Amino acid sequence: MSIVTTFKVSLSLPKKKAVYQINRIKTKDYLLYILLMHLVLALPNGIQMASEFIAKGDIDKTFLLVFTLYPLLVILTGITSISVLATTGLLIRTVSKRKLVYQLLWKMAMYACTYPVLLYTTINLFYKTNSMIHLILIMLFLYIFTKMILAYPKKKR
Repeated sequence: MSIVTTFKVSLSLPKKKAVYQINRIKTKDYLLYILLMHLVLALPNGIQMASEFIAKGDIDKTFLLVFTLYPLLVILTGITSISVLATTGLLIRTVSKRKLVYQLLWKMAMYACTYPVLLYTTINLFYKTNSMIHLILIMLFLYIFTKMILAYPKKKR
């Protein structure tokens, strides 16, 4: 699958067919997808930071930040946040008694973030975000993630 196909699959979540298509996505495609989604998430802050440094005349600091440190921060933050969200999936999995492994929950958490990330980035570009918006986006993520987990069969006794 290409990155475009991967994006289309993530936009059709939490439909059952799309949930099962996640298993067929290659590792390199979903890792690239993570990087792109977190780059989109961090884009408004990166633009603001770069414009502040350029306004001050610190071009060398801007280059260092924008091309080296900021992408590394985005990657580290992205992997950490997906891991924390996948851990919440372990709790949902246990309560709902579903057969899922952590690796699949990790992928599912990443794809369940698509709508919240796109909405957050759009809102953050035009308005200042507040805790109410964050709460709504977290609830949207939990809804999509829970529906994805419930698409899988229960454990046999």
